Amino acid sequence: MSATPHTQVHWEENTARPCRKCKWQTPDPTDPLRGQCTVNRHAMGGVWKRWIRDVEHMTCSRHEEGELSFRDHV
Repeated sequence: MSATPHTQVHWEENTARPCRKCKWQTPDPTDPLRGQCTVNRHAMGGVWKRWIRDVEHMTCSRHEEGELSFRDHV
């Protein structure tokens, strides 16, 4: 089963929901225009990180604004 493009991180010009504002995005410490998406989990609870090339223009259907809480990590 493959995911639709909207559940995956994708480019969207002038998006109102950029990855930069998403709580699941972890900024890249060396390049502020890039980051990692940590919203995907596998059955055992491990995180599947996805690289974000441009946090200003990338988005997905699982976008949530806010800060990641400690409980979201565990």
